[in-house]
Amino acid sequence: MLAVLIPALIAGGLLIWTVYSQQRNFVERQMAETARALSLVVDREIGQREVLLEVLAASPYLKTEDWAAFDAQAREATADSGAWIVVFGADGLQKVNTRLPPGAPLPKGAGRAPGLSWTKTESGRMQVSNLFHGSVAKEEIISFNIPVERAGAPPLILAAGATAESFGQVWIDQNFPQTWTGSIIDATGLIVARNRNPAEMVGKSASPTMRGHFARVHSGVAKTRTLDGVPSLTAWSTSPGYGWSFVVAVPLSEVAGQARQSLLWGMGLGLCVLGFGAVLAIYAARSLARPVERLADAALAWTESPPPAPFPTGTKEIDALAAALREAGAKVAAQRAELLNLNASLEARVTERTRELAEAMESLAQAQKMEAIGRLTGGVAHDFNNLLMAVLGNLDLLSRRLSDPKHVRYLEQARAAGERGAKLTGQLLAFSRRQRLEVKAMDIGQAVEAAAALLRPTIGGAHRLEVAVAPDLWPALGDATQVELMVVNLSLNARDAMVSGGVVSISATNVTVLAGGRRAEGPAAGDYVMIAVTDTGEGMTPDVVSRVFEPFFTTKPLGKGSGLGLPQVLGLAKQLGGGVEIDTAPDQGSTVRVYLPRAEALDTVAPSMDIAPDSTALNGLRVLLVDDDLGVRTVTAQMLKDLGCRVTLAESGEQALDRMREDPDLQAALVDFAMPGLSGGETAAGLRWERADFPVVIMTGYADLEELAETWAGPVMHKPFNMADLAREMVRAISK
Repeated sequence: MLAVLIPALIAGGLLIWTVYSQQRNFVERQMAETARALSLVVDREIGQREVLLEVLAASPYLKTEDWAAFDAQAREATADSGAWIVVFGADGLQKVNTRLPPGAPLPKGAGRAPGLSWTKTESGRMQVSNLFHGSVAKEEIISFNIPVERAGAPPLILAAGATAESFGQVWIDQNFPQTWTGSIIDATGLIVARNRNPAEMVGKSASPTMRGHFARVHSGVAKTRTLDGVPSLTAWSTSPGYGWSFVVAVPLSEVAGQARQSLLWGMGLGLCVLGFGAVLAIYAARSLARPVERLADAALAWTESPPPAPFPTGTKEIDALAAALREAGAKVAAQRAELLNLNASLEARVTERTRELAEAMESLAQAQKMEAIGRLTGGVAHDFNNLLMAVLGNLDLLSRRLSDPKHVRYLEQARAAGERGAKLTGQLLAFSRRQRLEVKAMDIGQAVEAAAALLRPTIGGAHRLEVAVAPDLWPALGDATQVELMVVNLSLNARDAMVSGGVVSISATNVTVLAGGRRAEGPAAGDYVMIAVTDTGEGMTPDVVSRVFEPFFTTKPLGKGSGLGLPQVLGLAKQLGGGVEIDTAPDQGSTVRVYLPRAEALDTVAPSMDIAPDSTALNGLRVLLVDDDLGVRTVTAQMLKDLGCRVTLAESGEQALDRMREDPDLQAALVDFAMPGLSGGETAAGLRWERADFPVVIMTGYADLEELAETWAGPVMHKPFNMADLAREMVRAISK
C-alpha cells in the first residue's frame, strides 16, 4: 500500500503546487500587462496636451497680443478635451485664462502655488507639473507649460491645465476591474488619480516602498500593502518620457481565490487516485499472501539435499519464482567455488582501485591549484604593477637627467627588464580575465603563436602541441588578449580530454561559409578566419554535444571545471559576429572550430610620441595627484613636475575631496583606482560632483572591471606608464 500511496501523495502535492504557481504567474503577467497598457494611455493623454500647446504656440494672435482672438481660438481648441489654456506674460501675470468666463477679470499677482515643481519631457520643450491645488480652479490640477519665443518681444509661457479628476476617466474607458486598485502617480510621487477612495487618496504621497520600487526599476511586480492597508500583489510601470507611474494592486486574497477552484479539483483527483490505489493494494495483498506463505515454507525445505520438486500455487509469477529458486539451489555449489576464486583476485583489484583513486586526487589537487592561481593573479598584478611603476617611473626620470652613454646603457637594460615584468603582469591579467574587450582588426596568426608560447611549458610531458598557421591569413575582428585566452582554454580542454596523452593541434586558416549552419551557434554566410583546436581524445556523444554550450554544464568530475569554458568561447565569437562548430564522435577525438569575421585591414596604432616636459598644454597646469602608494605617488609627482605641472598630493579619496574644496584653482586630477576607503571611481565621481567639467584620469595596475564600469566611464591609464604616456593622457583629458 505504501508503494502505491506515497507516489500518489507526492504527485498530488506537486499538482497542487503547480496549479497555484501557474495561476499566480498568470495573474502577475496580467497585472504587468495592464499596468504597461494603462501607462501608455496616460502617456498618450499627456502627449495630446503637448500637441495642443505646440499647435496653439504657432497662433499669430500671440505675436500680435490679440488676447481676445487667442482666447476664442483656445476655447474652440479645448472645447471637448476637458482642459483649459492660460497665457502668462514675461511679468508673470495672466493674459488669457479659458477656465474663466469670456471677459471675466483675470487673477492679479504672479504667486507660485505651494509645493509646485516641474519635470521636463523627452521633447525638451514642455514641462509637466506635479499635482497642486489651483488658485483659480480651487481643486487639484496638473499644468503643462511650453515657452513661446517672439521676435523683438519678451517670451510668453503657454500653459494647459487639467484637473486630477479628468485622469480618472481612464478607469471607465479601459474597463478596469472593480476589485483591483489602480493609481496614477506623478513624477514627485503624488497620487493624481485612483479608482478606489479617490476623494481621500488623490494628492497623497505614494508609500515609501512604492517610491523605492519606482527609483530602482521602471516596471515590475512585488508584494506590497496599499495605502488602505490591504496586503496586495502590485504591478507598476513608469513612463520614461514623463516620469509618471501607473500602479495596479490586486488583493492577495483574490489571487489565492482564483486558484482555489483549481486546487480543489487537484485535491479531489488526488483523493480518487489514493482511493483507487488503496483498493488495488488490498486486492494484491490478499492475492499474493497465501502463495507467498507456501513459497516461504518450500524455501525452508529447499535447504535439504536434494531440493523438493516444484509445486503449483495457482499464480504464474510465483510458480516461475519457485522453479527459479530450485534451479538456483543447484547452482549454489558451483558459484561457491567461483566465489573463492574471485576472493583470491580481490587484493589485486583493491590495489588497482587505490592507484586510480590516488591519480584522481592528484588531478583534483591540480585543478584546485589552477583555480586558486586564477584568483591570485589579479591581486599579484596590482602590487607588482605598483612596484614596476615606481621602478620604471624613476628610470624614466633618471634617463632624462643622464648624459653619460655608459650610464644610459645600464639604465636602458634595467628599463628593458622592467618592461618585461610589465608584459608578464599583462599575461597574468589576461589569465585572470581582468581586461576589457577592445575589438579591432588583428593578426590572428600572431595571437595563436602567442597562445602556443604560453601553452608549451604547461601542456604536459605526455602531450604534444602542433601549430599550423596559414601564410596568407586574412585580418579578423577580435581582442588580442581574449583570443589568446580562448585558444589557451580550448587547448587545455583538449589536453584534459586525452588522459593517456596525445596530440593537441592548433590551426588558423581562411574559410568562406556559403550558407549559415543548421545550429544557432554556427556562423552565418561570409568570410572568416577559422581557429581549430583538435585532440585525439575520447570524443563526445551526441547527447553531450547538444548541451556543451549550456552554462554550467560539464562532463568533468566535481572540481575539475566550471562548465563555462565553451559558453564563453561562443559568447566571444558571437559578440564579434562569428560562430562556433564542434566535430566529434565517441573514441574519435574532437575538433572545436571558432569563426572570427574577416576585417578589411589590420588596425595600426601610431607609436606614442614623447611629449617634452615644457609642453605648452601642460605648462603651469594645477594637478591633484591621488595615490595611497608612496613610491607611485612620489615618482608620478616628479613626472608631472617635469612636464611643467604644479602638483597637489593626496593619499586617499577623502583627502582628495578636501584638497578640492580647499583649492578652487585645481585644473585636473590623476587618481589611482584601488585605494582603501573611497575607490578611484568613487573619488572621481566626488570630484565631478564638486565641479561637473573637472578633467579626471584614472590610473590602475589592476581593476575590478565590474566595479570600474559601475563608478567610472572616463579615461583609464594602466600602470606602469612612462612620462610620454602620462603627458598624452593628461593633454587628452584637458582638451575634451
